[in-house]
Amino acid sequence: MSLVLPAASAAVPSADDAALGVLAAALDQRDPGTGAHCDRVGQLAALVGTHCDLDRRALGDLALAARFHDVGKIGIPDDVLLASRALGAEDWDVMRTHVVRGERLFLATAREDAGRVARLIRHHHEAVDGSGYPDGLRGAQIPLECRVLSLVDAFDAMTSQRPYRAPMPVRDAMRRLGDAVGHQLDADVFAVFERLLPRVQALLA
Repeated sequence: MSLVLPAASAAVPSADDAALGVLAAALDQRDPGTGAHCDRVGQLAALVGTHCDLDRRALGDLALAARFHDVGKIGIPDDVLLASRALGAEDWDVMRTHVVRGERLFLATAREDAGRVARLIRHHHEAVDGSGYPDGLRGAQIPLECRVLSLVDAFDAMTSQRPYRAPMPVRDAMRRLGDAVGHQLDADVFAVFERLLPRVQALLA
């Protein structure tokens, strides 16, 4: 399932579609790299989510949360968001605020699903051992949609070009993800992702 935003030449979009279009355009204008990352994460989350026993509504919520999981980065200062260096501890304190900023932005769309999707955006950096943020949720306290989103977000971040490093080879990224199982990542979701890896690579090719 992929989010399809209305084309400029289409009929006048609904208020819901217009709100999503504004968010997507704002994110792309703020940082095209983050916008492209969100597009890829949306595709990966849709693929993996269909193999994780999520119902139709949950898959729809996941697709939106994945597409807009980093929308809060609109509010992150340039010297952190666009830094051409690895971030320091103080920078990371600022960067971590993007999940709460994103929650607020999506709630502002006033969509029927805004509360559900905003909750997923807020919690996509929680870790199964409770070491994540912003609320330190652990295990089954973390929505399954977020456990999917956390893994595919990490995979795409590692295997994509960054200003301060080259893309990581897929085999190295998978090794790191495997090492994070039980700490940051859910074991069952990782097993699904590992099984789908050929399709993941084909999707991103």
